[in-house]
Amino acid sequence: MIVLPDTPPSPKTWKLDTSTQFFSQLSALRSSLDASAPSTYSDSVRLVAQLEEYLEGIFQLLLLEENISELKGATAFSSSLVVCKSVPWENVISASEKKNELKLRSNNAENCLWTLACEIETVITAISFAYTRLGAEITNELCESDSQDVQTDDKWKSVTNFYKKAIAMAYFGSEFAQHASTPLLDSRVFILLDSIGNIGIQTSILCKFSTLNRNLYNDQDKFTDGNNAVLCRVAIWILDEIKKCQRLSSEMTPTGDLMVPKTDKWDQYFKLFSRYASAYAGLFLSIEYYQKGQLGMAIGLTNFSLLSLQSKKLNTDYKRNKIMVRFKEKFRGKKNEHYISRLQSTTTLCCDKSVFQASSGIVLSDVALLFDLLVQCRLKYTKENDNLTFDDVVDWQDIHSDSKWPIGCKIPVSTVNSFTPKALQKEPPDGLKSNFTGRGSYY
Repeated sequence: MIVLPDTPPSPKTWKLDTSTQFFSQLSALRSSLDASAPSTYSDSVRLVAQLEEYLEGIFQLLLLEENISELKGATAFSSSLVVCKSVPWENVISASEKKNELKLRSNNAENCLWTLACEIETVITAISFAYTRLGAEITNELCESDSQDVQTDDKWKSVTNFYKKAIAMAYFGSEFAQHASTPLLDSRVFILLDSIGNIGIQTSILCKFSTLNRNLYNDQDKFTDGNNAVLCRVAIWILDEIKKCQRLSSEMTPTGDLMVPKTDKWDQYFKLFSRYASAYAGLFLSIEYYQKGQLGMAIGLTNFSLLSLQSKKLNTDYKRNKIMVRFKEKFRGKKNEHYISRLQSTTTLCCDKSVFQASSGIVLSDVALLFDLLVQCRLKYTKENDNLTFDDVVDWQDIHSDSKWPIGCKIPVSTVNSFTPKALQKEPPDGLKSNFTGRGSYY
């Protein structure tokens, strides 16, 4: 479900460093790319198709013109071939361009050597980002559906397949970068893309079961059995992976000849996505406690989840002025308690959506639906507790600092193989295995 700001990179017009038949054919291949950012699912599908065709075309050109049919040879040749002297992609930054930004000069100055290897790695990155966007867009559509037929199930499966394709591209990017004589695009971006793809698969599982719980509750006033504790652990695993992604993105700085994607807005996005995952962890664990009859804990968990989405801040930095921090913390706590006490079934989400909306607009539907389900759960738990069990409600602040949260764990996923361009394949793929009788792995 992660769709990072300023992704995927989009092509700009380039000024070729020289004019040969190879460059002319390369430029003709590149001219088919659409420079506009995708705004619909159809746009995203078209973008992926164009980028993949361009990538395949580059390796086919290397095979036909230079007789290169191995990845190591393709990397060596493309690393030595300078295409132009500026970055011909939006949202990809070189060290010299970063300096120009700080000096308020034009980014279009000729200030770097853009090789064919840089072009290939950027295309791989763009394809991987585009596939994660496709997965998020279908998930967004499915979250609003109350259908549970085979067609809907197949769509959920296609979400996983899109994320697997994003991961396969990340693997290929890493393999390509390993053969490069000098670093080009920061190779940590491929580790990041791998993590984002895996987060996407696990988040889509949470979204699917949240949708099932919501539909089952609306129809029968009950929740699914047996897997809610596992889903809580999945959400906690996602939180751990997001921290890893934050570290990776903060470390990606253009230095020397090394280029990186534009990461200025990523940290804020990751912080908001962490709140989203925290809310999911609290939701599924609250259902688990509710089904065990521990309503006080269940209510506390829903309060925690609601405030994860709603409040401005749950954590406190004690390194600053302690008196002022504690005063603000006390005021914030009172404000949050007042908000919780006034929750009604008609309450709507009022958190800052601008990061999601301005950056990608992808995850908003599920955030609102998750919030609505949490409100419904809290009202149900509270009504039963006030009339039947009379448990003491655990304070949301105690839950936030509780060390008894389960350890994060992801749902196992079938093996993802690295992408290989057709020009580098030794033999054409066989298609389905001879002993294959089913519909394929779900995850």
